[in-house]
Order: sequence, then C-alpha cells, then structure tokens
Amino acid sequence: MVLYLLPTTSFGLIDVWMKINPENFIANNALCLSYKSFFVSGNDEGYIFALMNLLVESFLKKGFVKKSLTNDDSAAPDLFGLESRYVYVCEKYIGNNSLEGIEKNKDILIFYEKSSMKNKSIKQFFSKSKDRVLLECYELDQGRKKIVLDSFIKSHGLFFEKDTYWFLLGLLDNRYAILEKELEKILLLENKNSAVELANALNMNQLTDANKFFFKIHLNSGDVSSFLNSSISSLSDFYSYFSYFKIYSLLLFESKNKLELENKIPRYLFREKQSLLSLFDSLNENKKKLLSFLVFKTEKLVRKNPTLFKPLFFRFVLNYKKIIS
Repeated sequence: MVLYLLPTTSFGLIDVWMKINPENFIANNALCLSYKSFFVSGNDEGYIFALMNLLVESFLKKGFVKKSLTNDDSAAPDLFGLESRYVYVCEKYIGNNSLEGIEKNKDILIFYEKSSMKNKSIKQFFSKSKDRVLLECYELDQGRKKIVLDSFIKSHGLFFEKDTYWFLLGLLDNRYAILEKELEKILLLENKNSAVELANALNMNQLTDANKFFFKIHLNSGDVSSFLNSSISSLSDFYSYFSYFKIYSLLLFESKNKLELENKIPRYLFREKQSLLSLFDSLNENKKKLLSFLVFKTEKLVRKNPTLFKPLFFRFVLNYKKIIS
C-alpha cells in the first residue's frame, strides 16, 4: 500500500529520520522497493507529483492496488481473502496507530505535503524506523540536476561531447517538471551535440549567468575578479562557464563570414547578436589562432590539474580579454 498524506500543523523538531535526494530514486527505480514508508515534501509541486507518480508506478508493477484513504477510512483487511496489497492515496493525517497498522499489513505508505514544515506526529512516526524515508523536492541545484541528466543520458543510450554536456546542463531549468519536458524535446533532435540546436529546442528566452559572463568580458564591463570569486566555487561551475566560452568561440572560428555566423547564432541570443558580429569583425586570423590555443590549453590544464580550476579559469579570462581587446 502507498499512502499520500498532507499534514497541516508544523513544529520545530530535530530531524532524526533518513533523508535521500529524490534524484536517486529517479536514477534507480529499484531503490523505491527498499523502503516501506515515504514522506514527500518540498516547494516544487511539479517535482512532488512526478516523484509520487514514480513511486506509485513502481509498486503497481509489483502487484499493489491503488486506493484512496481519508480520515474517515481505515485500512480494512481484504474481505474476499485475496490478500491484496494497496497503494493508498491520502491528503489528511489519519493518526500514527492507523499508519503503523497499514505497515503491519505489509503495505507501503507515501505521505506528501507542499511545504517544508513537518507535523510533529509524522516526524515521530518516521523517526522510529530506518524503513521510512524523507524525500524533499525543491528546485534543483547544479549537482542534483546533474544526477537527473546523467540518468536520462544512461537510460536513453545517449552521448554528449564534454563541452556540449556542460552547456546543456547550464541550459536546463531548475524546476523538475519543466526540466523533464526539456529532456523530452532533446530526444527529437537529429544532432543532439549541436549547442545551437539544443538552445533552440529548449526555446531559451533568457541568458544564464554563465552566458552573461561571456558578453560581460566582450563588453569589458564589471569587476571580473569579484564575479569569479563569487561564482566559480566548484569544478562543475568552471565547466559551465568555460563551455560557453568554447562554444561561442567555435561559432566565431568556424564561420567563414558574418552572414554564416548570423545564421548560426542561437535564437535566444537575439539581443547579443550584434555583440557577436562585432567580435567577429575584430578578430583577425592571428587572434583566432591565439584564442583557439588558449581554449585548448586551458581545457588540457584543468583536466590534468582539476583542483586548480579557479586560478586557471581566472588566468584564462584575463588572457581572453587581452586577446579580444
């Protein structure tokens, strides 16, 4: 049995129950079967319902029967002696005794709430057993988004070049329901390793911080050092920012003329199109070679010395600015 519960009262208690990132369940559906009770909470409603559907489907495939449960209902034994196991859907707290009774029937519980506050009784219930787990559904940070993307790539047998991979990771939305639809669009692309096709397929209508930084360098605006110190704190941050430099540089290097470049520029860069065209005009063959070598050399150095990503990226940016100025 799977039960969804929506508690209404909140108390400030110490967390003593087991927490697992929901992405781990998405990456490994079999993990769902390792627990008897689930508490799904958070502020990303789309993520909550996507995870609930995944949990329910996992147990339905194992022969459980879906059934609703409210305060006025009870988990009665099967009257026909068929010993069915149920997937219960509930939006009201029904008391710990009832919940424990459901577990004794070898059924599964799934509670959910659309906030970060937990009911005192529910917390006490979940703290009593390692078979009960808390799944918190909030907007995805880069690391958690990476788990979802990696799972998607593996399940569909896809391959992305390293630069394209980090470029794609930066493009994907932090809200799970939207991200899921974006990944579905990618499956329809003929050339999934084309940064331009990816950007257009995802209907990008605004720049990320990583995009903006490339144009900030081109326009020579803002304090680069303070921006880098506050924005580049991990190797994944480095690749997110560096991938834009590499991809936009390739657009400039591989275009034979301004018309070809104009046709290649992604639609979401409509405000930045003129900056790219202007940068193209300012690059002679010698500057293109210097930039190309700089990109290649920096990438090679970071792969060899990944812990030095921050000073290497800082030096890369300064040299990039010097070449294009």
